[in-house]
Amino acid sequence: MRVTLTRLAAFTPKLKEVRIILDPSGKASKGVREYIQRFYPNLKKNNPNLPILVRECSGVKPKLWARYENGKEVSISLTNQTVPDIQKQLEAVGK
Repeated sequence: MRVTLTRLAAFTPKLKEVRIILDPSGKASKGVREYIQRFYPNLKKNNPNLPILVRECSGVKPKLWARYENGKEVSISLTNQTVPDIQKQLEAVGK
């Protein structure tokens, strides 16, 4: 499956912050590391005003956090997910 970021350029204005937490060497974070290496620059370029934070910490399980207006937050596990799976998760939180 070819993964592109064309749909990510239209995140909802209600989305205020995206945080991706991963282990820099853990097996469960392999897909997240690959996603960040391949797509973070374009993701940030297409969303210059949206804070997109990548945090590395040894021993953590990878997660995606989305913060919306009024302080609402959503957390999604990214453990052992592939690049296309992570793309789908980002699309879901960005709607």
